[in-house]
Amino acid sequence: MRRLMMIGGCVLFLATSAMAQSDVEIARTSDAITHGEFAQMVLDIALGYEEATPDPITALEKLQIWGLAPTTWEADTPLTHGELASVLEHIGIEYLPAKPDAPVSGVFAQALLWREIGKLRDYNAKRLGHGFSSNHVLDAGVDRAVSPSDFN
Repeated sequence: MRRLMMIGGCVLFLATSAMAQSDVEIARTSDAITHGEFAQMVLDIALGYEEATPDPITALEKLQIWGLAPTTWEADTPLTHGELASVLEHIGIEYLPAKPDAPVSGVFAQALLWREIGKLRDYNAKRLGHGFSSNHVLDAGVDRAVSPSDFN
């Protein structure tokens, strides 16, 4: 009798687990961000945008002008992991999504941008052409850091 109950319990558990998985997928889709919202996030987090955050359309236009977003993106279209990987690769950040067509949640995008904030800010510094970034010694072509012991 116990064996039958355990088997039944396993089947019930598997059905519950499958239902929970679909709930997770629904939650991810409902938390998906658009290209415009992603552009706003980049301006706020990664590029140290100091003015009031522009609306999603204007923010996306800025990223497109700067070469960070494809010109084919539309502000109200959901961002996919494949698109995110493509943008990050352009900057020099490696990201290999398991499901490229899956929508990106706002929490995930925000965490990823904060994790790679140094590279994103370096990209902006190089784009502006002033050559100063957190890696400014390498930007100037110097192969080593200058030390006071090198001065005569």
